[in-house]
Amino acid sequence: MTNNIMTQVTLNIPDSELDFFMKLVQKFNYTTVNQDDTISQSQKNILDERRATENSSSFLTVEQANQKIKEKYGF
Repeated sequence: MTNNIMTQVTLNIPDSELDFFMKLVQKFNYTTVNQDDTISQSQKNILDERRATENSSSFLTVEQANQKIKEKYGF
């Protein structure tokens, strides 16, 4: 069984260097992701609705959520 471990890399490439960079990486298996494509408008609407109806005192920071996950799952 093959273990397909992957690492995601985000790069900020100056527009003046983009053509060079794209020629360089054409030999690799890569995927471009537009940040706006990561969540649909309908998903944003659902999240906005939930935020509006939830008690903000129950919200956690990212750090608090990560700590709870570490405690629960031993990460």
